[in-house]
Amino acid sequence: MPRSLADQVWPSGNDFQMLRTIAALAVIVSHAFALARGIADDEPFNRSGWTPGACAVIVFFAMSGYLIAGSFERRSDFIVFATARARRIIPAYLVALGVVVLGLGAATTSLSLLGYFSDPSTWDFIVRHVVFDTSLKALPGVFAENPHPWTVNGSLWSLPLEVLCYAVLYGAGRLGLLHPPRCGWFFLVAMGLSAWMRVAGVGGTLPHVLPSFLTGIFLYVYRAHIPASGAWFVALLCLLWATADLPLHHEFARLVIAYGAILFATGSSAPGRLIARGGDYSYGLYLYGWPVTQTVIWAVPGVGVTALIVTAVVVAGLLAVLSWHWVEKPALARRFNGVQSKVPAMAG
Repeated sequence: MPRSLADQVWPSGNDFQMLRTIAALAVIVSHAFALARGIADDEPFNRSGWTPGACAVIVFFAMSGYLIAGSFERRSDFIVFATARARRIIPAYLVALGVVVLGLGAATTSLSLLGYFSDPSTWDFIVRHVVFDTSLKALPGVFAENPHPWTVNGSLWSLPLEVLCYAVLYGAGRLGLLHPPRCGWFFLVAMGLSAWMRVAGVGGTLPHVLPSFLTGIFLYVYRAHIPASGAWFVALLCLLWATADLPLHHEFARLVIAYGAILFATGSSAPGRLIARGGDYSYGLYLYGWPVTQTVIWAVPGVGVTALIVTAVVVAGLLAVLSWHWVEKPALARRFNGVQSKVPAMAG
């Protein structure tokens, strides 16, 4: 008899941290092709619609929905809940913003330092990103000649959506919708609304990430009743392939991939246990992967994709290690009302 998702090893023996790291690396690899060549369609498997980066985003949001639902169940007080989320996301994000704007940006701009720091758009970039407005992509004179010009950190588009998903989860939880059987109805209605938003062309990129997050919530709430079965996952993949032309294929695909992610993450393996004992470097990889990749392309024009990937992973990995040990871990070690935040941030 297969185990259920509720039979996971928690917290240091499961494979969540390993899967987050794999997904963060997949994003760097996927972006490297497009950034090196300046053609978005050059990402691996782009023609199929399932690039490594796109799949990684689904994985991140699925794990986030699953873990944050558990966090809400343990501590539903708004101040405690919000503070835990803020401590996981904001300190490392603000430090990375400073490193990118005041460090990498100043080092790579085609302007003089005086021109760069006196340009209002430099400070507008900082102010807008501090309030999670990541729509401004460019810094003055930075990466202007790269194959994919101007965009300083294109990965950050998903961070405001992550925060919005937290708000959706908290609101649903306070309304009592995160308990069976109401969660099932909430899941169906919210998935239907997300599908409508996607078809109607409203909501921006939210309908592309919300189904994964909702599935993570659903899997957590009903975890004791859902088998953690590789055979089930293969069967769902076959059904996904057979229903490729149906209208709700987009949402079903995210449900299937989310299930596969949680199936993998709730398991336990020797590599996963080893990684879990170390630091969680996935958020740092998410924050620094894109700007480091762009910086390598700026420093070594014409660099090959393989060399670019290796260099970007090493440099972003080093920054991620420093971020974890100097910023993220100390922030998480602090307590609020006797509660310590241990839920990881997403990286996508």
